[in-house]
Amino acid sequence: MQPIPNYFRLTDFEAIFRDHPLPEEYEQGMFRWPPERVYAHQERLFSEVLARAWNNPFYSRIWRVAGLEPGDVSGLADLDKLPIVSSDDFKREIEANPPFGLHQGVGPADSARHPLKLQSSGGTTGRPRPTFFGPLEWEVQGIQTARALHIQGARPGDVMLIPVTLTTSNLGWCYFQACYYYLGIVPITTGSGVVTPSRRQIEYAQTWGANILGAFPEYLLVLAKAAEDMGIDPRSLGMKLISTYLGPDTEGHLRRDLEDSWAAPAYDNYGSHEIGLVSFECQAKQGLHFSEDTIFVQVTDIESGAVMPAGETGNLVATSLHRRYPPLIRYNMLDLVRLLPAGRCECGSQSRRMDHFLGRSDDMVKLRGTNVFPMACLNAVQSDRRTTGQWLCVVDRVGGGRNARDEMTVRVESVSSDVAADSLRQDLEKRLREDLGVRVTVDVVAAASLAELTNHGREGKVRRLLDRRPGYKRLY
Repeated sequence: MQPIPNYFRLTDFEAIFRDHPLPEEYEQGMFRWPPERVYAHQERLFSEVLARAWNNPFYSRIWRVAGLEPGDVSGLADLDKLPIVSSDDFKREIEANPPFGLHQGVGPADSARHPLKLQSSGGTTGRPRPTFFGPLEWEVQGIQTARALHIQGARPGDVMLIPVTLTTSNLGWCYFQACYYYLGIVPITTGSGVVTPSRRQIEYAQTWGANILGAFPEYLLVLAKAAEDMGIDPRSLGMKLISTYLGPDTEGHLRRDLEDSWAAPAYDNYGSHEIGLVSFECQAKQGLHFSEDTIFVQVTDIESGAVMPAGETGNLVATSLHRRYPPLIRYNMLDLVRLLPAGRCECGSQSRRMDHFLGRSDDMVKLRGTNVFPMACLNAVQSDRRTTGQWLCVVDRVGGGRNARDEMTVRVESVSSDVAADSLRQDLEKRLREDLGVRVTVDVVAAASLAELTNHGREGKVRRLLDRRPGYKRLY
């Protein structure tokens, strides 16, 4: 009989910790290394990842189609020789070899030899996409999150309320692993408001002494409102920090709402279900530091794929330095980011940093020759206190034949029926034309009327685009 593959006996934790140091060791060491030492560490990890990927049926096929053979790429300096892949390539691979695709490098039968776990994308742009995790991938995502929380100020003995459900999406698991395994913090895994009502979560936070919050900002604002409805000032609960995902909050409106509601600093993070927590803010809030032992980052032009310098906005192309199942090499996240110039942060780290996550390039809409990203509406909408801060971009194709054109209407919630809708509409149309570079129509709608479409205040990411053009009908 084949022995049961025990997770703790088969996993070389010390080897993982050598390559990907634990929070305190990382903060005092690798986080402060000079760039050349970080790059040397990345080179070693990349060589191991590359060697394994040549044995992966998916990567070996596409690389050979591109005219490459083993040895043609000897290090990160040659990375541009490799073709860029994206989730679309993985989706086609899954369709060709269901239900998981050959790019994974493993299947369920391999769990007889070593532990495997299935997670998935959120499915906001189509059917959820499965991704396998072995012990290395599973532990590293916990370590990444633990590092961020530690650098942001979390300490042993803290209590973290985690209003994110432990599902096939990763966020809740990342917070749980970070707290329970790597930080000495008590995790309260309430799940979303669907799992544990918001009022009950406030009771837990108050009674059990939660002093850290971790979730998407929209639901954390819902929790603050729930506390107020209970006659509890959320600021009185004594939160020491908020770990969240602010997106393109470049003017800080969403951050201020969170910090004012909870009387605690809110720290921005950026991550993905494939690679975990990719980057995070330190207490200086001067950009998001990459966990450079887990990812090598390039930013590429949306259309040409050419690598762009710091300061230019483009797609984040990630090469994971730890993933084996599946490898992720020159993987286009389709997320718009901008790298900050190299230099030392006020915290003392010289690690590479990015500005805010700026939206998805695959929800870009071209209006009259101008590229429009729905998330770019954030500052205009959330800076106007006559709105609830919620919006949805609706795209339709009008006319026919040679006269067909695409038009966008931005539905915006007003805080109450007392708001002068015409005045709000005119002001927002003017501001959005400045921000987007093209004219759009604003439709002022009632408070909470968009919740079903946008998913705001609920489990998962908020959706900002309803594309009703023929062949495009999807929520993003």
